[in-house]
Amino acid sequence: MSPDVLFQAANSMALLGWLALALGPLAPRAMGLVGGVAVPLVLSGGYAAIVLSHWSSGQGGFDSLASVEQLFKSRWLLLAGWVHYLAFDLLVGAWQLRTARREGIPHLHLLPCLLATFLFGPAGYLLFQLLRAGHRSSVRSVVVEPAHLTPGPWTLRRLAADSPRYTGLAVLLALAMLPLFGAFLLDERLFQGVNVWLKPLKFHAALVIYLLTLAAFARFASAELRSRPWWRWYERLVVWAVVLELIWIGGAAALGTASHYNESTPLARAVYSFMGVAAVLLTSASATLAWAIHRHPAGDLSAAVRTGLVWGLGLTLLLTLVTAQTLSGMDSHWASGTQNDAAGLWLLGWSRDGGDLRAAHFFATHAMHAVPLAALACARLFGPAARAPVRFAALAYAGFVAVVFVRALSGLPLIPF
Repeated sequence: MSPDVLFQAANSMALLGWLALALGPLAPRAMGLVGGVAVPLVLSGGYAAIVLSHWSSGQGGFDSLASVEQLFKSRWLLLAGWVHYLAFDLLVGAWQLRTARREGIPHLHLLPCLLATFLFGPAGYLLFQLLRAGHRSSVRSVVVEPAHLTPGPWTLRRLAADSPRYTGLAVLLALAMLPLFGAFLLDERLFQGVNVWLKPLKFHAALVIYLLTLAAFARFASAELRSRPWWRWYERLVVWAVVLELIWIGGAAALGTASHYNESTPLARAVYSFMGVAAVLLTSASATLAWAIHRHPAGDLSAAVRTGLVWGLGLTLLLTLVTAQTLSGMDSHWASGTQNDAAGLWLLGWSRDGGDLRAAHFFATHAMHAVPLAALACARLFGPAARAPVRFAALAYAGFVAVVFVRALSGLPLIPF
């Protein structure tokens, strides 16, 4: 039997095992035995037979990369290495399935980890560990503790108690920035003048801040509302929208191509349109929380600060939709000037010699921070019941975003130096 025939047979056997793991909830015991025991045993037996029969014919070794390259010039030993990967990746996937069941991680959340392990081995293992960390942070606060051990008002444990899904995802994304930073250091490829991994890193950081802000403000909406099934399902949809956005942006970076404005193929055009819908969904979480705080309030907040929260969260969606919709209708985020991030502002990348709509989009998304901070100042200056100054501050901030937006469309930079 030729190595090519055995290669196809091993692939088919491994695929059967992965399907069993993916469909585990349908028949947990049977699928676990197939994917976690039977198929790995068959692959391991085949691997042992290949090594026993063909190891002596190979040259090279494991003492250097050149020796490993020489070793795998043998088609039989190359096949053995491939079956080695198939068997061990499947064993890792089976361990992930058992661990997820034991720790109460939903199977739907596990599926991306299984897919990543199937395709990229250790990267899938890393993703699963990140998922475990996020899940643990989201459930850690369910235990009732003595008063002196109650988490502080702004600790991660308190955020997890108020909004477990957003907090758990924020922790996962923060941890995921570590391998992204490693790729940033190792990968010398550039896109639009800057490292290809800079954009995924910035999006991860921005969404971590966004999710933690939502989690921090969630306590000001009633716990009864936040426990309703429709609210929980809505949060799950937001979580998946965030995950898909970052997979899309990270995948584009890995391929060294554009994520936004990429209409090079029908598939890229369809994905870009779908991700626009996902972006609207994840941004709508701010307005949904604004409604919840307004109609179902909780917590001891002054009228001024509560007004600031409602207006800030609501304006985040409104202003972001206006700027993002305009951006999506253009060929790029540059209205004029040098179309290269290397010549832009440090870290942010905004153009210094032309209009760049990313500046207006940035300020639009941060209305959820700026307006509540202004409300705190108004409460101190004009009293806790002063709502009118807060509304004026919110409208002033919206006006500021509009000015930045119009300047960019007119081809003028935000900071021309």
